[in-house]
Order: sequence, then structure tokens, then C-alpha cells
Amino acid sequence: MTDTSLFLSTRPAYPWSVYPIGLPALGLVALLLVVFTVWTYLGHPQATRRRVVTVLVLRLLALVVALLTAVRPSVGFQEEPKIPSVLLVGVDLSESMTVKDEVNNQARVDAVRRTLDRCQPTLDELAADQNVNVVVYSFSTPDFSADTSRYDPKAPADGKRSDYGTYLNRTFEKWQGERFVRGHLLIGDGVDNGAAFAAVGEAARWGKRNWPVTTFTVGSAETKSDARDVAVAAVSCDPSPVPVKNDVTVTAKVHAYGFAGSRVKARVFFNDKEEATEEVLLAKDQDNEVKITAKAPGTPGEVKVRVQVGREVDGKLEPLPGEVSGLNNQSETYLTVTKEGVRVLILDRLRWEETRLRDALRAEKRFDVYEVIRQTTLPPTPDERQWLDLDNQAYDVIVIGNISYDQLKTALPDGSLPGKILDRVTNQGMGLMFLGGEAAYTGYPQPGAGDPEKEKRKLEFADLLPVTPSPGEIVETVNPTTRQPMKTYQTVPTARGFDDRVTSIDRDPGQARQLWDQLNGMTNRRFYRITGYNKLAKKPAAAVYAFASAATEAVPAGGVKADGDPLLVGYQFGTGKNGRVLASAAFDTYLWERLGQPQTNQGVEIHNRFWKQCVLWLAHQEEEEGQVYARPDFRRLAVGGDQTIWVGLKSPAGGDDPTAELEVKVLPPGQGTPEDEDKAPRQTVLKTTKDGKMQSKVLFKPAVAGEYTVVVTAPMKDKDGKPAIGQDGKPQKYRGTARFLAYPDVSDEMIRVAADPQFMEKIAAASGGKALRLEDLPDFLKELKGQKLDTLKPKPRYLPDWRRNHSKGFLPGWLVVFTTLLGLEWGLRRLWGMV
Repeated sequence: MTDTSLFLSTRPAYPWSVYPIGLPALGLVALLLVVFTVWTYLGHPQATRRRVVTVLVLRLLALVVALLTAVRPSVGFQEEPKIPSVLLVGVDLSESMTVKDEVNNQARVDAVRRTLDRCQPTLDELAADQNVNVVVYSFSTPDFSADTSRYDPKAPADGKRSDYGTYLNRTFEKWQGERFVRGHLLIGDGVDNGAAFAAVGEAARWGKRNWPVTTFTVGSAETKSDARDVAVAAVSCDPSPVPVKNDVTVTAKVHAYGFAGSRVKARVFFNDKEEATEEVLLAKDQDNEVKITAKAPGTPGEVKVRVQVGREVDGKLEPLPGEVSGLNNQSETYLTVTKEGVRVLILDRLRWEETRLRDALRAEKRFDVYEVIRQTTLPPTPDERQWLDLDNQAYDVIVIGNISYDQLKTALPDGSLPGKILDRVTNQGMGLMFLGGEAAYTGYPQPGAGDPEKEKRKLEFADLLPVTPSPGEIVETVNPTTRQPMKTYQTVPTARGFDDRVTSIDRDPGQARQLWDQLNGMTNRRFYRITGYNKLAKKPAAAVYAFASAATEAVPAGGVKADGDPLLVGYQFGTGKNGRVLASAAFDTYLWERLGQPQTNQGVEIHNRFWKQCVLWLAHQEEEEGQVYARPDFRRLAVGGDQTIWVGLKSPAGGDDPTAELEVKVLPPGQGTPEDEDKAPRQTVLKTTKDGKMQSKVLFKPAVAGEYTVVVTAPMKDKDGKPAIGQDGKPQKYRGTARFLAYPDVSDEMIRVAADPQFMEKIAAASGGKALRLEDLPDFLKELKGQKLDTLKPKPRYLPDWRRNHSKGFLPGWLVVFTTLLGLEWGLRRLWGMV
């Protein structure tokens, strides 16, 4: 609708627009023209009265057209359009709305229906008079749809759940692009038991758009139910995924209807094995949060996490006396335990090699890096002593840099650090790496003769070294005057280095070799290569992973024989050969970073990948690169709920491989054989942006209760980018799995039936709205109808419109009228001999 007002407008042309003499001058000129025209025709010998009148009328009409053109008068229409807007109304139709605690003992839903009937005339007036689109929804269970869940006054209130969060989320997603939302009204008893979305958080999203949610509470907060029950509503783990042996906090949301104030035992199970038990207080009827911290298993994979609550009887947990059911006293989820988290300690002096090594690792979240700087043999600071507490820090890898044995030993006042490192490498599989430098490999006590295993002698710290060092002997050529290096050395990986994946800086072996060759192929003009190294000799049991070469031309990477001094040597040590040790002779690999600069960061990438791969190998995680993963958003959700599964293939450079060819299948409960996997349909993989990165996901709805298995595969590629073929003649694939649980959505609607006006107040406050009672709805709508409307800026229309770009054919037509009058007048004068 629009409001319209009329007005007259003139836009005289220059010079008639000059105020105040323009229009009077135009009138005077017009009068003189009229007088002159009449005088001219009256004196003509051929002019009869009839002819003079005809010609004079035509001439005066043409004069009027000319005068109107000069003045340009118009009738203006000032329009004020009413903007189309939307009024949203959400009505709770869950089972708790059948409770009869409203006026005259009527059910809550009946009170809502009668109130909406009273309000219908006002809603109709809003639609007719103010162009408001009134959309009334009904909601209850998580399957609410903003496109189809419209309110029907005859529909029963039988929803088995009151999911306010899902309603607010779905309506916001539907209407967030709307320019004018007149209001959002939420009608219900506030007995929220939805789990998918936090209702208050979703209400805050409406508030950020300056669209307040006004709540109207129905029902009494004093209504009580005779039912009493304890239920574990949800279980979550943080962090998830979690690295092996790291702390994980298991959080359970527990309802205690009728048992508020009770103390119970809460127990956490990993794969049905008890991990932790604590006594907790269930202070509230609903949403008690129980947090228990436990250590993640030491083996990566999918772990079933179960939380059970109850009273302890003979070591077992039993339901509390008087509970409706003990079946919901426990709940399960899944936790992914990974080897991704690598905890690293660096012991070194301040130098560029240490700085760039540290930065290379910290550039990726999987590496948790700590450093202790040992410039002297002074005792450690309190912070350093904390990082040197190997019993509590659980390092996966320790890097010992350019420090002597004395500096290492005195890092702890009792000199026990070398012994503790030895114990963790030999008995717990911790990785250890030695770096080169002028103080490196010096002061180490000589171990006993012979192989410690064969000689059955006690292991010593020096036995960890995979090399026999020449203390203080460094291979380098330096100009005695300028102290600048005169010779540089290539770092040439061996075939064993690639086979053991120590020097594999790319998942594609051919690409890895090419990167090394590019680095070694550069001249030493700008020192892309290392400038020296410690003189080392490998022990018989060790393997050379890279050697030094002073050749000018690049030595091809991946050769079988090491044709130079060892640069990188390693072996596996200790119980079960689980402890891995590397010894590097280089001390300035940071010079590699100059390759390609300033145009590219190719050298930085090679440097970073090399050190990451060394640390991953030491931590037994070198195979983690190139693996696929599946991470469900929910490890436990109701049947029919919306599940999002994030999938991807890890890239050697960190993050996901955007070009990965992923195949995803979801196996329903009871299926898990290879035959079942072959028959399962492929899921559609969608690309989306998450945390600023392109990632892949699959959307899925579990149809039945039980355990679902997600299987993700991606083809392996050879060095030419073609599918890799195994010995069985079949294409090789990366494979990853994940599991999640779907449970039947059992209703607890009628256990807690008291209306919750405080919950409705929280929703209103979070969005900037008001919290009212149902009986306030009619007056609220009348007040809303009387509020000033948003309008667009008035846009006048002119008739006729003299503007060239708005005339729509008027000006050409006006010109035709003018020329027609003049032509007709001239023709008649010519015909009658009055020229």
C-alpha cells in the first residue's frame, strides 16, 4: 500500500527561470505575441472573419504549446510506499503443551488456540493495511522445517520433544536474508529438551541482526509431575580427536527429575573398560554437567566412551530407588584417538638453526613444541625445570642441539636427565635426535666395548648415538680473512632414507626426489646449501639416510650407496626396537630457505617439510601423512537427526589435499564385512569452507538405531600421478573409518512438565526482546500495529514528466503536436492567400 499526495510543479527554462523577473517577462512576451498576431491577420485583404478566427486559433494554440514548453508545468504525485515485512510466530506443539494448568483447567495448547483466534483480526489488519506477511510455525521435534512446518489450529500437541534451539536455528537460516522482519514471537511453556542447538545461543544470533525475539509463556511453573528419573542425556569429549595418552575430559549432561540434590557415582568406560569413577552432586532437575578427566588410550583408533551414573552396590552401579527406568542411566559416544599430537622438547643454544627448526614445527598445530636454552652449565630456571620434568610432560621426541654432555647433564641439579632420556628411548619408545654444532657430540663418556645387547652389559647414554663422533672435528672451508665459507655441501638423501620415509618430503616419491635435486642443483653463489658439518662415523647397526657431497653439479637423490660423509644417520633402539634415534651432522640447514626467494618460498617449504618428517619418523607417525580421515560432528545423535561427517586426505604440506578423490560410504548397524562395504551406496561429497579452508563433508540422516560405520577411501598415486597398483594387481587405496551411534528418541516430555518462564526470559534477553505471558499477546499485537512503519524515501512522480530520460515518449509527442499546429496554420494561410 501507499499514501499519495498531489501538488503542482513548474520548471521554467532559462532565462524564464530567473527569479523574480523570469515568469513576468515570459507573460509580457506572450501578450505582445498575441497582440501582434491579431493585428497582423486583421489587416489582411483576404481575411474574412471565419478565416481569421481559424488561423488565429491555430496560431494561439501553437503559442500555448511553446509557452508550456518554456514553463514545463506538471502535476506531482508524492508516494510513500509501505515496505513489505515479515512477522514470525512460533507455537510449541510438544506433548507438555497438553498439561491442564491454564485458566478454567484448560490445556496449554487450548489456551494458545483461543488466544490466537482472538488475535486473528489484528493479524489480518497487519497483512492488509501494512503489507505484513504473517508466518505462523509449529515446532516440537528436531525434524522442524522452516519451509513446511506451518501451524495448523487442528493439529494435536503430541511432539515427543520441545526443541527450541532447532526452531530458532532453522528459522534464522531461512529468514536471515530478509530485509525487514517486523517481529518474532515465540509461544510455549519453555520446557526445552532439545540437544542439537543451544536455544539461548541461537536467540543471540537473532539479536545480532537487531531482530528481538518476544516470548509468551503459557502454563504454570508450579505444576509438578509424579515421575522421577535420572537420565544421561548426552556425552561429549574434549578434545576430540585426542592424541594418544593425552588427557581427555568426558562431559555428561545428566537430568535428575525428582532427584535434585542427590549424590551419585559417575563412571567412565573406554571400550567397556572402567577408566575413572567420581562421586558427583546432581544439584538441579535438569542439565547437570558432570566432568571427568581420564587418559586417552595409548593406541590410536575409534574408542567407545560410555558414562554411567547411579548408586554403587557391590562395586556395580544400580538405578536410584524410585526411578522410572534405569535404562537411560548411561549413554555412549565415540572418541577418535590419533597419533597426530607430537610433543617435542628442544635442548639447544640460541642460534639460527634452533630458531628456524622451532618455527618450522610450530607452524603446524599438531606439533606441541617446548624449548630449553642451555648456554652454560648453570642450573635451570623454574620454568625450564618444569619442561624438563619428563615424568609429567610425556614428550614424544627430544631434540638435543649444539650443547655438550656437561650442559645436558647439569640441566637437572641431580644430573639425572641423560638417564631419564635413556630410559624413555629404550623402554617407552620416545624419539631422540642429535644436531650438529661446535659443542655438539662433545664430552660424551665412552660406552663399554661391543654391542650392549650381545655383551649383556648395562646401557649407557652414549649407546643411544647411532654414530661415533669425532668431538670438535668440523668439516668446513672458511676464508681466513673474511671468515666466509669457501665451499658448500649438498644434502643427498639415500634410497634407505626414502624407504624408511625419513627424508620423504612429499607423499609422491618422484616429487620428493625432484625437490632434493632442485635444492642441490643450485650453485653456492648464494649459499643455498649447508656450509659445513660434524665429522661422524656410523655404527654398524645404523643406516645412513643422507650424506654430504661437495660436488658442483647435483648428485641425484635416492642412490643406493652413500658417496660421502654421513649427514643423517639413524636406527631403532631399545625394547622391541621401538625407540628411534637420529643424528644430524649439519648445523645450518636454515640456509635452504633462501632457495627461490624472493619470488617463491620453495626453500622454506623444503626446510619445513624435512624437519617435520624427521620428527614424525622419530614419533612413529611418518605413515600418518597420506591417510584419509572421517570425523562425524556428532558421535551420538537421535534417529533421523542431521549428521555432518567431515572427510579428507592429509597433505604432506599440512592440512587437507584439495585434489583428493574421496569415496565415502556409511554402513548401517549390523554391517561391516567387505561384501557389505562393496554393496553400500556412495555418499555425495560436498565442498565447503570451514575455518577459512576448503574442506569436504557428507550429510547423512540415520534411519534406525544402532552403530554406524563411516568408510572413506582415496586412491594412492605413483610418481606419475597414476593409480598405484599393488602386487595383487588391484589399485591401492588409503582407507579410514569412523563410527557413531544413533539412538531412539525416547520422550522425557512428561517427566518435567512445569512451565519454565526463566528459560523464556533467557531467550528474550539474549535477543534483546521482552518476556511476556500468553495473555499479553493481544495487546502486544495492537501495540505492534500502531508502531511507526519503516518506509522508503518518498519518490515523486510527475505528469507530464518533462525530463528527457523520464518522458517515456511524451516529449517527441509534444513536438509532433507543436509542428502539426504550425503546419496546419501555415497551410491554411497559403490556401487562402493570406501569406
